[in-house]
Amino acid sequence: MQTIINVAALTALARTLDKQAKAARDDLEPGEYEVRERVTLDVSGIVKVFEDHQYQPTTHIPLKVALALFVRYSGAVGQNAMNALVRAMREALEIESLPRQERKATVEAIRELADLEAAEATVRTGLAELPPQNRRGRITVAALVEPVGEAN
Repeated sequence: MQTIINVAALTALARTLDKQAKAARDDLEPGEYEVRERVTLDVSGIVKVFEDHQYQPTTHIPLKVALALFVRYSGAVGQNAMNALVRAMREALEIESLPRQERKATVEAIRELADLEAAEATVRTGLAELPPQNRRGRITVAALVEPVGEAN
């Protein structure tokens, strides 16, 4: 893909202006805006691109699917299983709303009932056996973007 400016300047602009746009988001009310503006900017700074590297893949375990499979494999069926699941989800939401220390203590007490760490460790051991994957090098930007003259 051909760009209208060099890739390093484009990256510096994108990263820097994205931060500014996020910071100014609250100033933009809901609605539709027509944009027609000529923008002239000075861009100065450093774009650093790190080497590509390998990493050990991990995964985020899909909670809803895991819960559904757990219910299936544990032999729970019908409305009783659904009631237990709804109750567990409701209580989990209530625990999440507790003050930090109380929430932490409650979660620790619940974890003692079921050794979920051991189950997760078993799953992660299987993940560790996956072949390494390639990952593009990260990019850091330290740039200043300033307007030149007045905007039209």
